[in-house]
Amino acid sequence: MVLGVGIDIVSVKRVEELLNRFGERFLKKILPEGYDYCLEKRKGELCGCIAARFALKEATVKALSQVGYRVSIKDISVKGGGRELSLTVKGLSPKLKLLYSISHEREFAVAVVNVIETQSLP
Repeated sequence: MVLGVGIDIVSVKRVEELLNRFGERFLKKILPEGYDYCLEKRKGELCGCIAARFALKEATVKALSQVGYRVSIKDISVKGGGRELSLTVKGLSPKLKLLYSISHEREFAVAVVNVIETQSLP
């Protein structure tokens, strides 16, 4: 059973501007736990990768707020990439599971998160 849904969209250009302005300080603020995967990307994909992970954090906050969790993006960890992307949240009940998807292209990055009860899984 789906208990909450969150979605977020981020401008890749805005991330690029912030990265150019603040450099690694910006990365450490929004993705302190793992932006290494993004740094391995070609320059044209770097900002999209970062924007998608930030969108995932924001979508997670929105989805969890629907089920009564008060979390900030600092409580959310996004690591890895591709099929090895992992999302963890400090203090999340083991009865809840997060299903998520991210995508990015030249202009925008988007993420969606569903909060479900684990006992409703097959």
